[in-house]
Amino acid sequence: MVGGGVTATAPWWAAGSVVAVWILRETWAAFLSRKKERTETDANVDLIKGLSERIGSLEQRVSVQDERLQQEMMMRLKAQEEASALRMRVRQLESTLRGLGAVIPPEDPVVSA
Repeated sequence: MVGGGVTATAPWWAAGSVVAVWILRETWAAFLSRKKERTETDANVDLIKGLSERIGSLEQRVSVQDERLQQEMMMRLKAQEEASALRMRVRQLESTLRGLGAVIPPEDPVVSA
């Protein structure tokens, strides 16, 4: 050895092996990460699909309930109109009977239950 220095160098195959192991490790980590991300993405897609279906069914239920409420409101309005028409008819008949001399007792106030 010229110059008296100690040179400690690793053989080329050892350095190549270290690089190959490092590349293999990085590739394996990337593969596992991609597999995990794909699984998470698939789970998220399934979750979104399930939530979308649930929202769709809830919207359908709400629309059916709205339709029922609208029908009930129309029926109540019609019943109120009929009751009002009947009250007017009763008052008219009572007035006619009083005009003929009939004695009709006053109407009792309605007591709500």
